[in-house]
Amino acid sequence: MKTAKLLSALTLAVCLAACKDDYFDRTPLDQPAESTFYTDETSVRQVLNDAYFTLRESYRYKFAFGDLASDDVYNSKFNNSTDHITINESNVVADNGIVSEMWNRSYATISRCNLVLDNIGNIPMNDDTKLRYINEAKFLRALMYFNLVRIYGDVPLVLKDIKTSQEAYEFGRTPVAQVYEQIIADLKDAEQLPATYTQNTDIGRATRGAAKGVLAKVYLTLKRYGDASPKLLEVINSGTYRLLTNYTDVFDAAQPNNAEVIFAVQYARGFDPVQGNPFVQYAFANEDIGKGVLVRGVGTFLITDELYNLFTATDTRKTTINRLTGSRRAYNFTTKYFDKGMTTTVDSGNDWIELRYADVLLMYAEVQNELGNTAAAFTYLQQVRTRAGLTTPDNLRTNQSATRLAIEQERRLELYNEGHRWFDLLRTGRLLTVMNAHFASGLSNDEIGSGNSVQAYEQLFPIPRYQVNLNPNKITQNPGY
Repeated sequence: MKTAKLLSALTLAVCLAACKDDYFDRTPLDQPAESTFYTDETSVRQVLNDAYFTLRESYRYKFAFGDLASDDVYNSKFNNSTDHITINESNVVADNGIVSEMWNRSYATISRCNLVLDNIGNIPMNDDTKLRYINEAKFLRALMYFNLVRIYGDVPLVLKDIKTSQEAYEFGRTPVAQVYEQIIADLKDAEQLPATYTQNTDIGRATRGAAKGVLAKVYLTLKRYGDASPKLLEVINSGTYRLLTNYTDVFDAAQPNNAEVIFAVQYARGFDPVQGNPFVQYAFANEDIGKGVLVRGVGTFLITDELYNLFTATDTRKTTINRLTGSRRAYNFTTKYFDKGMTTTVDSGNDWIELRYADVLLMYAEVQNELGNTAAAFTYLQQVRTRAGLTTPDNLRTNQSATRLAIEQERRLELYNEGHRWFDLLRTGRLLTVMNAHFASGLSNDEIGSGNSVQAYEQLFPIPRYQVNLNPNKITQNPGY
């Protein structure tokens, strides 16, 4: 990375852009150079803070992979967004802009983390603070790689700051198993993070519970149920988290980082430049059907009729879904990202919740069921359903296969529009069965298109084409693309 661009996004594309040393390539004297920038705690904290900030850029696209690609969400074709439509219909190509941006933005965050880890060692500062910063960086790096490896498969495992384009050419695709080894190692270190923070400026940073919870999800993804179980139980028994009584309160912008939230990407209302989330507009129809501050949205994050109809009348979670009829159709959309404090402009402070306590309870139920402890699984499944105002069928105390499907559906209802559905189906091996039934259903052309299906190779998304073109000897394309 060029010293003149210490805090600019580092992606492989930037690194691979060949440049020539000449008069115009000199470092500007009024910008910080890497060799002199890292002098104290403040400098390291600035780069670490920037890593948190860049999470917003990668997570603005995660819904496309976790929700839009699944049977829960569709893109209204009236907006003519080819990138969204092709993900929705499982017709993705390597030139898809969302596929490229998710890659770029994830590596931008990774680059910040590597800068912290590379430079913090020789800086004089409090040992406890230094260890905390190191483990925050490792947590964020692990989170990015966990997203990348599930979306693309083998990905370049970059664990240091890349300083030259020549050096960048050395990185090829690292096997999935090796990437997971690094993810696990980083998250194990991050378990040393504080359980909570007292300073307001630290609220929202990675915590011990976040590290344990994400590590458990990694183990669950790898079907290492015996490893996932104790990690989840540690989060449950920590006393730090609980289910809120009212489901809608979990997503209230006036109650950020509440007792149910374990880790969230932070957004805020009322700042210049704007720091609000984009999802409130994504999740609203792209025609004039609203009243007040939000009249028209983008229409890329709409709820399928199939999912909407799964919520029973007594399910309190349905209160977070609005249904409005426009000139083209009736639209279902979530209010999880709608900030009730917005009055004059669309500027929503609702966070993107990456991990919350209900997710942990359902993961623990899944783990116990897979370990043969179906009665124990029932207890944790029941907690989530009770909060939703639902009873839990008694047969789920003893029927492992029925409980497996019940947990899958409960995750779908409880965690809808939070980026989980595609990854849940991928993890359980049910993606092809469920998604092809979805495409064969009677949903509208707007929701499923015509004649679409998910092929086995489409369980991974393509590597961005320009990455392959830049370094074809090291970066190969996923089969089928």
